[in-house]
Amino acid sequence: MDSIFQQVSVPTLIIIVLLTALVSKRFFTAAAPRMVSQSTVQRVKELIGEKKVFVASKTYCPYCQATLKTLFEDLKFPQSKAVVLQLNTMSDGQEIQDALYEINGQKTVPNIYIDGKHIGGNSDFCLLYTSPSQRDTERSRMPSSA
Repeated sequence: MDSIFQQVSVPTLIIIVLLTALVSKRFFTAAAPRMVSQSTVQRVKELIGEKKVFVASKTYCPYCQATLKTLFEDLKFPQSKAVVLQLNTMSDGQEIQDALYEINGQKTVPNIYIDGKHIGGNSDFCLLYTSPSQRDTERSRMPSSA
């Protein structure tokens, strides 16, 4: 009986080994958070507290666009009272996103704060306006145009 190595050509075996390594690296290793300077973390914390609403977003993200539409069009919240960062258009956008992860543990966008308190993402934000029980208990945290 021939071994598997005698039945498969060397280039095919190399391709199999490389693909196996690539797949295991991609799916079986956790992405380690990048080290973020404390000055960046401090700057992000200051941005969060600068205005009533803070949103870290990306221009191509449909959930980010939905959040901004809800905030500015549906709720008619004044843009002057919000800090919106489009991270993918900023040279330090990835570093800001890494700092947000260090601050609140959320890796994704949109990353939303109201009155300095972390809300979460788009679905968390929308819950504030769709669930009556949430709406009642969170009324004071909701942005208003006043």
